[in-house]
Amino acid sequence: MSLSHLSLNNFRNIEAITVEPVNGINVIYGENGSGKTSLLEAIYYLSHGKSFRTLKHKSIIQHHKEKFTIHGRKSLYNLSIPIGISKTLNGETELKIQGKSSRRVSELAQLMPVQVITPESYSLFFGGPKERRKFLDLGLFHVEQDFFYLWQSFNKVLKQRNALLKSKPKNYFDQIKFWDKEFVRLAEQINNLRIAYISRFKRQFFDKMCAELTLIRDLEISFHAGWKESESLTEALEQSFERDSRQGFTSKGPHKADFSFSVAGNSVENTFSRGQLKLLLYALKVTQNSLIESETEKQSILLIDDLPSELGEDTKEKVGQLLSHCNSQIFISAIESESISAVVEPMQRELQMFHVKHGNLITR
Repeated sequence: MSLSHLSLNNFRNIEAITVEPVNGINVIYGENGSGKTSLLEAIYYLSHGKSFRTLKHKSIIQHHKEKFTIHGRKSLYNLSIPIGISKTLNGETELKIQGKSSRRVSELAQLMPVQVITPESYSLFFGGPKERRKFLDLGLFHVEQDFFYLWQSFNKVLKQRNALLKSKPKNYFDQIKFWDKEFVRLAEQINNLRIAYISRFKRQFFDKMCAELTLIRDLEISFHAGWKESESLTEALEQSFERDSRQGFTSKGPHKADFSFSVAGNSVENTFSRGQLKLLLYALKVTQNSLIESETEKQSILLIDDLPSELGEDTKEKVGQLLSHCNSQIFISAIESESISAVVEPMQRELQMFHVKHGNLITR
């Protein structure tokens, strides 16, 4: 299920452009500001309904234009599935799948699993738990049908609980106790799905990646549910009630979950070099995509922005070896096409080059 067609209108510095990607590796190269990252951003937007670069949609719409549009076509066996998204200056969003309007971005996301690697992706290690939960839950969203519904339902209960903790109406303790039953029920289901997914993820990660990366053979991946393992969530909520009441929010639960990476008890961000962290990041992303593909019938997409950044030639070769385990459709941006030859050569997959200049496609 690859992206076989992409067209943009009024998207950043791109007035109009159409590309026909191959199922293998697509390299988009050009000078800084040429529009190469905008193409990756558009693919991400088509799947997630948002940008990986900014939260301000107005900055994406070309100057003096009312809206941007992105159209794509997903190829599945002998089927061609048209998809599209547009956004206006006032924030109105229009989604279309096979010519029919949709209200839910999740339908696009389900159809097209997309992950992105940028120079800012180190936040998986250096950022807060929220970044790691997003990574974990992206995989769960695609492989567990119940997860999205459970997570939405849990967040509604969490919002209600936090509102009671802040407003403290009469008899709010009794109301909290009422909501806690549903809170715990949903939280435990989410936690069980996460634990099972991480177990499968670790198996795939160490089976596939250890042969390529000796540095991860002693790696430990640890999961923290969001409350102590030695106590039930019901007990954790009871013990934290007074503090939560003072602070006005719930401090225990799956919304506080985290997982970490360490070697011999030391966190990788304090142990690994920048280059080693980059390799670990690629290994984690490739594993995630491979797991999605092995447990569903979807082909995922991997976007890699500015791949040569901070990578020596030896590291590039290792990245290429890691990516050779990946059946994903890959889009790579770089300033010079020659700078990534060490990455794409070991992969032995169909390759297409796109040269972008001033928002226009120069060569195909």
